[in-house]
Amino acid sequence: MVLASDFAYLGRRVIVHGGDLGEALRRLQTRLRRNRVSQEVSRQKRHEKKGVKRRRLSSERWRRVFANEVRKKVQLVSTIRRRGTY
Repeated sequence: MVLASDFAYLGRRVIVHGGDLGEALRRLQTRLRRNRVSQEVSRQKRHEKKGVKRRRLSSERWRRVFANEVRKKVQLVSTIRRRGTY
């Protein structure tokens, strides 16, 4: 099982190879998107009440679990179709 934290980076800097700033900026933006930095920044602009935060975290957990279950089901269906028993 692959966790989202496996793809997270601790730092928020990229190495510029050969002076190609455009490529470095794209890699940085990809890394920030994967780490959900912009969502965290916008969330920290205003105070979030304890109950609202609890509901949001619960909803995010449920969405992750649901998406994972759908992924598993799709993988199972594609495996069955590949076998040719359908």
